[in-house]
Amino acid sequence: MPNLNQVKFIRKNKDFIKEPIIIIGSKEYEFDKYNYKDELRSLGFQNIIGIDILNGQGVDLELDICEAIEHKMKNLINNFNTVFCMQMLYAVKNPFIAAQNIQRFLRKDGVLIFSDVFTHRVNRIPTDYWRFTYDAQKLIFDKIAFFDDRTKIGITRQGKLIDYNLPFPELRKYVKNENETSMSFFFRRMHRKLFSNELLNNQRLLPEMSVYSIGKKSR
Repeated sequence: MPNLNQVKFIRKNKDFIKEPIIIIGSKEYEFDKYNYKDELRSLGFQNIIGIDILNGQGVDLELDICEAIEHKMKNLINNFNTVFCMQMLYAVKNPFIAAQNIQRFLRKDGVLIFSDVFTHRVNRIPTDYWRFTYDAQKLIFDKIAFFDDRTKIGITRQGKLIDYNLPFPELRKYVKNENETSMSFFFRRMHRKLFSNELLNNQRLLPEMSVYSIGKKSR
């Protein structure tokens, strides 16, 4: 279920959302602070269904997005104007099949609202297989024309969305950040040079981040 950054991204792009809506990976867990359906209903949307590989709260259809679409998902083909697939694809066994199925759910000019992990600790909700860059998203969703100007990087622990620019601000260890004073930049460089070991460097260079994107089915 969504975290704060996902909620922010949904609100920023509500002008792209049209019913009917399908949520891929809709199961609600006891530790979730937010809820996709509640958030969408607060924005005025009602025609929403959720699918997940595990049954539970928030799940209308229990199915595996990696199965042959004609088996259990025939009625979903070309049936939705908006698909939400957020923080889910990392956990499927075959993201290529999953992406093709997801694209087939969309009607022509339908919108995909997507996010997934770029750097993150390994988790087990329910499994953990993959990490995705923005280029990887474009590769597996080959029928989606993404809007580059809407793409964001979400910094999980800060609850913050920033523009997708390379290099990422968090990785520029020898470059002064915009909100950083010259003195703090000097001490940060000295700390890295004199005190940080390799493990600490890796932790600081790889905060928990996800890539958020939105695109329209073009063919």
